[in-house]
Amino acid sequence: MRIDQKTLSRVALLTAWALFWATAPAGAQSRRSRRPAAALRQVNMAAAHLGGPAAPGQLNLMFDAAKNRPAGIVAPDPKTLEQAGSPNKKLETLYRRPAVDRLHQELVVPVPKETPAYRRTFKVMLADPDTTDRWDELILRYARIYRLDSRLLKSIMAAESEFKPEAVSPSGARGLMQVMPKTSEGVGVSASKLHDPKSGVKAGAAYIQTLFRAAWRIFNLKGVRYTDAPMWVVQRVIAAYHAGPRFLTKLNLYPSTRAYVRKVVLFYHSKVTDLRRPAGTQLELPAYAQAVTPSGLMY
Repeated sequence: MRIDQKTLSRVALLTAWALFWATAPAGAQSRRSRRPAAALRQVNMAAAHLGGPAAPGQLNLMFDAAKNRPAGIVAPDPKTLEQAGSPNKKLETLYRRPAVDRLHQELVVPVPKETPAYRRTFKVMLADPDTTDRWDELILRYARIYRLDSRLLKSIMAAESEFKPEAVSPSGARGLMQVMPKTSEGVGVSASKLHDPKSGVKAGAAYIQTLFRAAWRIFNLKGVRYTDAPMWVVQRVIAAYHAGPRFLTKLNLYPSTRAYVRKVVLFYHSKVTDLRRPAGTQLELPAYAQAVTPSGLMY
């Protein structure tokens, strides 16, 4: 913690004054309390001798900053704190947001285990490869275009529509990836085309990439490919796909969102989301140089 000698002296004086009042006899406190202005003038005169009166709230800000600051971050100069605005300004505007700190490496749901119900579901799906593997070529294509994990794309499709392009949710989401019309328009796909398998997969993949981009900015993951994302980030993206982008950083998630994340993760680890069509096709991930713009940002 870097604090100059002048600030250190000021802190020591104010701290000593506070300790005096805390330990003084009740009678002394009573007598002194009748002269708060005089006492304050004495403190400010002493502080002025050390370099000027202390700004109201400055001491608390300094102590709070030392207590809440993440390891490795240097305390700001007191003048910087004053210029930042009100002494009550939240510390997350001076440092990283606490929510983001708490989210690091924290899974939305523990790694789930298959239940008998899920095993039956997987068995039924694997018995019908014409449905389960029908869209593998589209999944591989758009996973390449948007630099995504093809297995994640297929897992979300399985959880959302069970591979049925005509699916419509009660909230109005449509197609294989169950994308909302407004979201679809936002990523450049006409809402009227969401039931078309090609457009539906494209809209879903584009939206997933948008969420990954946002996560990369929030969690400072510059230089990491989307396909190398740690599972806690992948789970955050899945949660945001279900409930909205703000859930990338929300600590309190809906029970339905946690259940959805659990469902997608179970699909991700099942044989249902193996890519089997076209036969022998493997997803060739782009080289790092191909996945980074000249400015250093991920595509």
